[in-house]
Amino acid sequence: MTGTSGEAAFLVPGTVEAAVEALGAAGAVALAGGTSIGLMVGQGLLAPSALVWLGRIPELSVLEEADGGMSIGATTTLAALAAHPRVRTTVPALADAAASVGNTRVRAVATIGGALGHADPRQDLPPALLALDARVEVAGRRGRRHLAIDELIDGFMSTDLGPDEVITAVRVPLVDGRRSCYLRFTPGSADDYPTVAAAATADVADGVPTAVRLAIGGAGPAAYLVPEAEELGGVPEGRWAAASAEVAEAAARRADPVDDRLGSAAYKRRMVAVWARRVLERCLGTEGAD
Repeated sequence: MTGTSGEAAFLVPGTVEAAVEALGAAGAVALAGGTSIGLMVGQGLLAPSALVWLGRIPELSVLEEADGGMSIGATTTLAALAAHPRVRTTVPALADAAASVGNTRVRAVATIGGALGHADPRQDLPPALLALDARVEVAGRRGRRHLAIDELIDGFMSTDLGPDEVITAVRVPLVDGRRSCYLRFTPGSADDYPTVAAAATADVADGVPTAVRLAIGGAGPAAYLVPEAEELGGVPEGRWAAASAEVAEAAARRADPVDDRLGSAAYKRRMVAVWARRVLERCLGTEGAD
């Protein structure tokens, strides 16, 4: 279907290959739930020649366990993700992040692929997916490739996607004994973007963490991993609280926030330390310990 003169064409491909072909045209933009694209077009920030709607491609709506992980199609809505029983039990950080976005109406149409493709640093999903070591499948004219979250999102509202590429799926590994947690801090309405978001995973064997990952959102041009969290692997129980606090301070040092309506840069940096420690303590089961 094409639009009238001066309006964007509205295309509805039925396969990934057809979507890739349509996106190869100059000015074409992929459209899923439309919660971000619709606003940008309405405000005159984006003037696409064509909107390529991905909602009729069966492959992109699949949500299933496969090859030792959760395979989540790019057009899976955040509402479906938050409510899925296996997502909630195996990767609760992702379910909680999806359930935190906007409000019920937003979550009913917003998609996991759209959240990643938009690359807004305030989004809830990227830090959760970073902590979970998820990978993104991307399709384009040159075939398919797989990227880590921090390889896909390379800056403020910027991704490594080529103009003809589309996110097809997100794959989250399922690891026996892995705990995952997601926390966000929003001093105003719960529907708002978080001032700071923190996600953590801990692989635990015989009550001892063997591997820990920590990711922070809202405190830089993109969500980021805190490599110092890896040092928590193998830390004896009596040192968990002190070691978590040290990692939280390292997370704050790595932050690169800006002043905006959600808070000053200095305030956000301190909130990174607070919420990084809280999410680590929750994930490690040391809340309230000193």
